[in-house]
This record gives sequence, structure tokens and C-alpha cells, in this order.
Amino acid sequence: MKRWKFNAFVMAMAMNYPIHVIAAEDTEATEEQEEQTEIIEVRGVQYSDQKARLIERDKKQFSSVVSTDDLGNFVDQNVAESLRRMPGVTLQRSEGEGKFVTVRGLGPEFVSVSMNGSQMAGMGDERKIGLDALAGDALGSIEVVKTLTPDMNLNSIGGAVNVNAISAYERGKNTLKLKLQDSYSELREAHSPKFTIDGTQFLFDKKVGLGFVVSTEKRSTVVNEQRHHSTNNMEFYQQDFGQPVFEVDDNGNLGDIIDYSVGEENRILAPQEYEIRQELADRTRNTAALNVEYRPNDANQFYVRGNYVEYTDEDVAYREFYRFRAGSAGTGETLYVNPDTKEFIMSDADLQHQFFIQESTKETTTFNFGGKHQLRDAWTVNYDFTTSEAVEDATGDRRVQFRERDLIVYGQGHKDRIDARILTQDEVLDYRTDLQIINPDYENNDIYGIGLTKNPSSTSNVTRGDINNPANLEFDNVFLEGSNRTDEIKTFNLDVQYDFIDSDWFYYIKAGIAASDRDHVTDKNRWSYEPETSYCNDGDDTCINAIGANHQNIKEDFGFDVSIPKNSDFQYPFVSRDALNYLVDAIEYTKDIATEGKQGYVSLSNDYELSEDTQEAYVMGEMELADRLTLITGVRYVETEYASTGYMTIRNDEFAFAGSALDVFQPLPQASIKYSEFFPSMHLRYEPTENLLVRGAIWTSYTRPSFKQSRAFAKMDDRVFLCSPTSTDEQPDCHDKPEEFANYSALDLQDYTLAPGNSIDIGNPNLIPMTATNYDASISWYHSEDLFMEAAVFYKDIKNFIVDARGIDGRFDTLPISLPINQVTEFIIPQEQTLANINMTINGDSAKVLGIELSYNQFFDSGFFIQSNATLQSSEATVDPTVRKGTIDLPEQADVTANLTIGWENDDFNVRIIGNYRSDILEEIGACPDATDSKVTVPNGVDPNGVDYCRVWSDQYQSNLKTIDFKAKYDVGGGLSVYFDAINLTDNVDLRYFEGDALSGGNIMYQREEYGRTVQVGVNYKFY
Repeated sequence: MKRWKFNAFVMAMAMNYPIHVIAAEDTEATEEQEEQTEIIEVRGVQYSDQKARLIERDKKQFSSVVSTDDLGNFVDQNVAESLRRMPGVTLQRSEGEGKFVTVRGLGPEFVSVSMNGSQMAGMGDERKIGLDALAGDALGSIEVVKTLTPDMNLNSIGGAVNVNAISAYERGKNTLKLKLQDSYSELREAHSPKFTIDGTQFLFDKKVGLGFVVSTEKRSTVVNEQRHHSTNNMEFYQQDFGQPVFEVDDNGNLGDIIDYSVGEENRILAPQEYEIRQELADRTRNTAALNVEYRPNDANQFYVRGNYVEYTDEDVAYREFYRFRAGSAGTGETLYVNPDTKEFIMSDADLQHQFFIQESTKETTTFNFGGKHQLRDAWTVNYDFTTSEAVEDATGDRRVQFRERDLIVYGQGHKDRIDARILTQDEVLDYRTDLQIINPDYENNDIYGIGLTKNPSSTSNVTRGDINNPANLEFDNVFLEGSNRTDEIKTFNLDVQYDFIDSDWFYYIKAGIAASDRDHVTDKNRWSYEPETSYCNDGDDTCINAIGANHQNIKEDFGFDVSIPKNSDFQYPFVSRDALNYLVDAIEYTKDIATEGKQGYVSLSNDYELSEDTQEAYVMGEMELADRLTLITGVRYVETEYASTGYMTIRNDEFAFAGSALDVFQPLPQASIKYSEFFPSMHLRYEPTENLLVRGAIWTSYTRPSFKQSRAFAKMDDRVFLCSPTSTDEQPDCHDKPEEFANYSALDLQDYTLAPGNSIDIGNPNLIPMTATNYDASISWYHSEDLFMEAAVFYKDIKNFIVDARGIDGRFDTLPISLPINQVTEFIIPQEQTLANINMTINGDSAKVLGIELSYNQFFDSGFFIQSNATLQSSEATVDPTVRKGTIDLPEQADVTANLTIGWENDDFNVRIIGNYRSDILEEIGACPDATDSKVTVPNGVDPNGVDYCRVWSDQYQSNLKTIDFKAKYDVGGGLSVYFDAINLTDNVDLRYFEGDALSGGNIMYQREEYGRTVQVGVNYKFY
């Protein structure tokens, strides 16, 4: 059993001095001294909690800390999951594993992440760092700072997360620990082993301290997902054919059909696509970290820290698409709409089966070099140079697609799901009994010309697709991709502090400079095309047979399995992985012939480069205003220069000539912006008693836009409409397929004009950071080592907040990027042409956030303990009235977050139940402008002056989260302990939904992820 003198413990933590050194001093203390000094014996959860509270109390800023227990363990398996028990901190999961953190209800975009005080490089198009790649065993402590001082990186409105490496001087002794763990995924039915060894070692009479960790984990998971298409909104459906209207004679007898009535009452708002997914992920995470510290004397410290994470990922993904929209917007019909139940039936729809194999390796390497020196008695110099590089290499990604066309599909939207199924003729007639009435306008009793007849038993004239015939699911598309992504950050910091030793009230003055250089490059090479036998080499029967494959001969002739994947929601079978590899290997060489050696739309639309250079300087000081009342004040100056390049792409493959799609891609000129600002702050700290700490702060900070939001790109890939030269506003002649024009050719289209009202997705390099003036006040009560309570109130006044908006209307010459549309020769794009559906990120006007944060931790003599916190807040934001009238919630903000841990422990055993809750979050908004004179005509018939144009229904939300986990640990003795964890006992699903309206019947699902429960067992062995 470890024994600490509590007062010594407090002082050791305050001085960042090894606890065991102080604890070992004066071992011959008298009984009188023992009585005057409170002796406590703690370990496990209580030890970790007390250690964290002491670190928090000593901090200049208001912060929350997660620290290790007496064995040097975090109670969770990665950094993100460890953070979720902090006040105001919740977790965002990805595929069942904690990945991103939110602070005070503000999303990961508002939270900066650093390692040992310096920025970390990341993956993807977001700035947010996925902490799932960092094993908790690799770190010494984790801190979330909620009020930032001028000597910190202020790129954080919500909070700043800093993860610190294992330090020999922090642990204070030589240590060595081994961990073995195995996890089991209930949904995947697979095991995930993990091995970790970490320790600390002093050398050369404690002048050199080493901290190290080596960890490897194989994680196997599965996620079942249902989603609306990721880039499209819902759509309005109106029944194409209503109830028959008959002639009626004077006696009331029905005669011939004279018309078919269709009224507005048949109109609904419903999904345009539905996709079922299953993703099986096998991931290997290898971590190695080394922290070398050299302290030749008390005045000088040097360090070199390295952290390496290799993250290999193999995803096997199945996707089943129901394309309702093909019936509404294509050549088919909307056969049935029920305005009460919101059910609908479409003809000429597609079912697509896609099978992906995606493989990638992600490597993140971070090095810190620096030192701290005390010169004479008053001067202290700190310096640090950090380089962090993240490289993602994904090669050999491949996908095959099988499709059946001309299907009749039923659909219905709900908040938590979308129902979809293929219907037979008989089933359609069950929904529309009036279809059995003969329509004299069509021959052979063909109702409406869609293959439905008066006699349901007759199929002689039915031309619909048959999904139940495996020969009809034909191989019709191959997708090949290789991509590389690099993110590199180099940062230098220099701080100089002068301590006023002889002053009774002025403690110190501190100044510093910082510079960072960031380069981010994404290069994707994609080939997506319909395979044709003409692409095969002469005599290559393997290639020819592969291109003609369907589900039936895949099984009967090729001998590959065709089945529904296990534990999935699919309705129809998929080909096997062996079949996918066979097909790709057989035809892969044809990609150069099919695409004529060009990268094309799907490659260039995702390629971009950006650079970001930042220079910063600050000055701050601390002084005593009264007894136990201190003030820290100062200002930081930040100047940023940002530049990005990318491509304008137009996917126009509906206009195909001689088998070649009429796609357009043009490089964009470099877009750049430069901005700077001063960020002052003032922090008060008051300790009226030994047990009470009061803090107050007024501070300013900012959050930059993500790469996805600010990179230069423009793409049109959603039904491009062209207008003929004779088209007018009074008599428009605009279509999205060339066969809809009387005569056409690729040459003729050069005189055609891009129609008004087309859609475009565009980046916004003109985005500036959102800035915030933050007001914070807190009171912390350290009643004893067993009881801690805290209350904090905060208010954030945010300017230029960043929001993703959909459905904005405007013209090409008003876009944030100057597009090279005059270089497009395939057809005409006027600069003044209107667009009805611009999807981009914008700076809003202002937002307000008001909240309160409460914490209560108590350990009882019985061993029972409670750790709890809650954050309650509200927000209000406004954007430009030409985009959205009225007010909205601040995007990525949750009104309620709460964490509750209830447990019991003694010297050898602890058990805990951990609950987490987060309320709904607004993620994207739909346009609903205040003005009415800017409306444009939309080719697909949406009324620009009606309710259709106000797209509040397309607001996207992330639904609330509720999880319960169970954890238990037993100390066997002799340095050996075992533990058991059960994660996500509530079988929580991650749900996103559209706001919807009366025409949709309320909320409609946008995305649903189910990842199941996980249990894990493990052992720790301590060699000291």
C-alpha cells in the first residue's frame, strides 16, 4: 500500500516535482508530526482522481485533467475515450470507437489538439485530430484547458486538448509495465488482441530520464449503416397519375374515362435515395514513443521526444443502393403517393450492389526538441521546435458494381430508418387499385404505358426488371483508386520570462514568439467506368467473360459464392471477395483504354494543395492585486497567410457520345487570403480559503475553417441541365439528357447553354476564422481528499461563425472563387447565369452561447464513489438574411452533455458503471432566404416563390447519444492485475436526420450507424 503525506503531495504537484522524493524525505518523523499531518492511503480510481484535481488546482488556466491510476493506467483504451469523463467533454464515435471530443457542447471543429504543447498533423479534410490513433498507455496525462492565456495557441473557441508523453521525472522512479488485452465485438463476432509495454528509467545519477512505450493492437469491427445519399437532399414527389375521372350521365351512371386528376394533396417530401451499408474493418495500430530528458543541474533541462503511430486499415464494404430518384427525375413515373403515410412507389428505378475493398496505411510522426534554462536568478528561457507529419497511402482500392434497372420500388421515410423494397406487379396493384381500370390511351391494356395491366395474372406485356432473377444483376461498373495524402506542420516556440524576485506584487512578465508552417496535399487517382468487351485485348476470353458477368454465372460458371453478408440488413446477395478480385484482375488493364489515359472528373475533383503560414507574438504578466488574489493579463497577435489550389469539375456523363462522357475539368487559379488580429485576455484567481478557489476570465480566441470548407474546388455532379439555343424564359427547352433534344451531337452542344438553376458544390477560400470573446467564472470547493465540487458559468460571443449551408441561390460572378468557365468549350456558361442550389460553407454573422458546468466527485469510507458532471447551455446564431432568415442554433453545439460514474473500490478491487449523454446537434442548414427578388427558375420544376425554396426541412441534425459502459479491475497481487470492460451496453446507434416538415411527416433519417457491444479483458503486470 502506498502512503503519501497529503500536504507534501499538494506541494509536489504544484512544483512538478517527483512525489516519491518528498514522500521519502524525513522518514524519522515523530508521532507528533504524524498527528499534525493527515495521512491518506489511496490507489486506483481515487488516486487518479486526486492526482487530477491537484494538477487542475495548480494550473494558471481553468482546466480539466485525466491522470493515470496507481499502476500508471488510464481507465480507457484510447485518448478520446479517456477524455469523455471530464466536465463538459463528450465523445464522438466512429465505427464504434471513440475518436473526437467535444468541449462544453462545442464540436471537434472548435477544439484544438496538441501533443506536448505543439500542434499535431492529421488525416482527412478536417482539422480535427482523431485521437483513436493514440493508445492511452502511450501518455502520461491528458489536459483540457477551457480558458486560454496569451502564451497558448488560441486556435480554439471550445477548448484545447494537450496530451503529454510519459516522463521519468513525473513518475519519479524506474518503472516497467506489461499489458495484454483481448476485445470481442458482438456484432463482428471477432477478437481484437492488444499488447503494450511501457516504462521509465533513470540514468547517470538521475541526470537522464527515459520514458518509453511500445504498443500494438489488431482491432476488428463491423458497422451496419443505413443512409440517404451523402450529397443529396430529399425531394418532392407528386403522383404522376391520379384517380380516373369518368363521364357521368343524367342518371349517375359512369361512362368513359375523360381525365386523371392529380392534386396538391398527393405531394410529399421524401428520400430520393436509400443506401444500406456494412463495413468490416480490420485495423492494426502500432505505437512507439520515446521521451529523453536531460537535467544536468537544477537550472537546465533538455528534451527530445518522439512519437510514431502506424495505422493500417483494411475495409471491406458492401453497399446496396435503391435509387428512387431515377423514377421521379428520369424516364419513369411516380406511380403512387400517400400523403397520410408518406409512402411512395416509383417506376424505372435502379438497384445497385457495390462491393469495396479499401486498404490504407497512415503514419503520424511527431518530434519535439527543446529545453528550459534558468539564467541567473530571474530569467527563464523555454524553446521548442516540433515537426509533425501525417502520411496516408491508399493504393489498390477497388470496387465492382452490379445493377438491375427498370424496377418498381416502394419507399417510406422515418426518423430512424428508411423503408425500401422492390415490388412485383401484383404488389403495386395492391396499393393502386385504380390501375386495374383500362386506360384506352394505351394498347394491350397497358396502364399508363408502364407495363401494368388490367389482369394482374397476365405478364405477357410486362417489361419491368426482375430482381429475383440472378442473371439480371449484371456487372456494369468498376472503380479503381489510389490516393496519397500528406499533412506536415513545423512549429517553433520561444518564451522568455523575467521574475520580479524583490517585488511584493508583480510576479513576472513573459513574452514569446511562435511560427508555424503547414502544407497539406491530397492526390487521388480514380478510374470509374462501365467495362465493355471492346476494351479487352484480342483473344482475352478471361476479360471478355468477366465483363459479361452476372450473379448467376458468377456462381454457376466461375464457382464463386453469392450470398447475403452475415449480421447485415441487406435484402439481396453479394458476390464474394474472391469474385471481386477475379473481376478486377481480369479487366484492370482496360482502364487506360476506357478513360483514354485521362484522370477525369472523379480524380481531379478531390485533388488539392494548400499552405498555411502563421506568425504569432505575445506578452503577458502576473501580479497580486490583493491577498490571495492574482491577475494574469496580456495579448497575443496572430497573422495567417493561407493559399489553396484545386479544380473545377463538371460531371456531365448523361451527355455521352461514342461511349465517352462529356466531363469537364479545369484547374483553378490559386486562391489566397491573409488576415491578422490581436487577442487580449485577463484571468483572475482568488483563494479566499485553503479549500476554495475562485476563477474569472475574459479572453479571446478563434477557430479556423477546415480544409474541406476552405480548399479551392468547384464541382457539379448532380443532373447538369443544358438549354438549347432556341430556349427562352417563356418557352424553356432545357434537359439533362441529349436524347431529350430534337437533334444533338457533341458539336451541336457547343451552342447550348448551362441552364439556370443548376447545382454546384464549392469551396470557400475567402472564409475567415470565427472569433470569440469568452467570459468565464468558476468556483471550486476542495472540501477534502474525498469530496470535490465545482460550478462554472460561461458566455461566448462569437463573430463570423462558420456554417455549412445548402441551397443558396446566386450567380457565377458572385461565387467566392473565380471559376474559369470561359475556358469551357463543350457548352456555354454565362458569367451572369443563375444557380438555385449552391452548397458551400459561409461565415455567419454572430452567435451567442451561454452555459453552466457542474461537477461533483465524492469518495465514501465504504468504498462507494460518484464522479459526475453536467453542462447545460443554449445558443443563438444569425446568418446573412439572403441565406437564412431568423435565428438558428449554433452548429456543432449541444444543449446538454452529462457524464456519470458510479462505482465501488477497495484495496484490491474496483467496479464502475459509466454513463454518457449528449443532446441533439445541428450540423448543416438549408437555405431559407428573407428576400424574394433573387429567386431563380429551377429546371426540375421547384417553385422558386413557394414553400419549396425555403429549405428548413433540409437542416441536418445529429441525434442525442446515450451510452452505458461497465468496467471492473482486480489486483491479484505481486504486481499483477486483471480487468474486464463491457462497452456500449445500451447498444447505442449514431443517428443523423433531416429536420423535415409536414410534407415529410416530420424528421427523416439521413444516416444511422450501428456498431454493437464490445467486451474486453486484459492483464497488467508491474515489474516494480
